[in-house]
Amino acid sequence: MAALTKNQNKWGFACGRVSALEGQLIPQETFYLLAGLDRVQDVFNRLQETSLREHMTHGALTWEDWSTVIDNYVHSQILSLRQCTPNPAICDLYSLSEDYLNLKRAVQNRGSFPFGKSQFSESRLLEVASGNGSLLPEIIRPALSPVLGGGSQEENSQFVLDVTLDGAFLRHYLFLAHQSEAPFIEEWATLRVLGRALVAMWRAFRAGQQLKVFPAHFLPLNSLDGLITEISTIPDPKAWGASIPGRPGDLWQAAFEAEEDEQVSTFETLLANHLTELAQRVKLQTAGPERVAGYLWGLWIAAYNLKLVISGKLNNLDENLLKKRIRNTYV
Repeated sequence: MAALTKNQNKWGFACGRVSALEGQLIPQETFYLLAGLDRVQDVFNRLQETSLREHMTHGALTWEDWSTVIDNYVHSQILSLRQCTPNPAICDLYSLSEDYLNLKRAVQNRGSFPFGKSQFSESRLLEVASGNGSLLPEIIRPALSPVLGGGSQEENSQFVLDVTLDGAFLRHYLFLAHQSEAPFIEEWATLRVLGRALVAMWRAFRAGQQLKVFPAHFLPLNSLDGLITEISTIPDPKAWGASIPGRPGDLWQAAFEAEEDEQVSTFETLLANHLTELAQRVKLQTAGPERVAGYLWGLWIAAYNLKLVISGKLNNLDENLLKKRIRNTYV
């Protein structure tokens, strides 16, 4: 991995806040403890002892209630840090997924945009919903224009729309990572984009979809273009591992040791743990964008684990299976 940036004193205040916020992240042991509780109400009571308590609402009982509570908590943390960082692109990396949930609703003209907003304001989303994509960032505008305001049946099929939006997200993510002006963040983000692209293609293959759609709607993805193009021509996902470089390739092969219906989620977990291990390198940085990015990844992992445990308990998921899916935490 690239070296961390140095002499970034302008990041001192933001990193000071991060140092305090890291102490509020939920550790690994707590997630295992929550997964082992028998009663859902006991899980909710324990969560009142965490930093989530300030965002908990009275009567939150359903999955939708808790998902909203967690999303609001994460979004508020990101926005708070964004106000004191010299480069907002770092925080925008971690709010982008919510932006694209709103954008998908706008493209489909589904009315409301309930998720946190950063890159796309309400007015911009309304313009997109009306078929006008002129206010979208240049990095994604050409790809999304064909799916706005109608079009051919093929252009607007759900699968093609999903791939188009996924590709736009991945390009936008790499664009923001480049704007961070931190080589470590850009390299780390490329690994995350690679993982998301591979998972999307793997799931599509299992659903019987044509992989040739992906190069057309994913690229350009900078250094990943050749790999995405190559594996889109290989009809056996297990064989993709020979083309996937470095540690992700090893994790890809390891995922096939799991039960068939667990292989995709196993790879996602393995790669997330690898990304966390890389992110932990920045914890000793006194001041720099990488320290903020590392914390935000830790926050994202905590949110994922919270949703996993709550959903698992509400749906009576087996305790051992639930613990197996908990991802390694940043702290």
